[in-house]
Amino acid sequence: MFYVSFIKEYPIYEPAEGGYYYPGETVQACREFATWKKANKCFQRFRKEFLERHEDEPERINDYVCGGIGKSGGSAVSYCSRYIGEGERVEISKTKPQDHGYEPYC
Repeated sequence: MFYVSFIKEYPIYEPAEGGYYYPGETVQACREFATWKKANKCFQRFRKEFLERHEDEPERINDYVCGGIGKSGGSAVSYCSRYIGEGERVEISKTKPQDHGYEPYC
């Protein structure tokens, strides 16, 4: 199985050491594919839309697809926001991502 996911970050406040923020992640959408070919086709379509949406800030885009997508490993394209917890990415992987990242207790 292969998974194409859209993941957004959200800010998490950690009160220790004077307080600081770090990014958590949540899966907004995830599609499952039986073949790599179908997953790659979907990923490339989403990647194109993602790059078009963020074309006004190309310096904030990390595109991990430069060398091509291999069946063995995952690839992603991500947007690094100026602010912690406002980034997002589209990725293709062989493992299903967790629906929600770590949540600290209060």
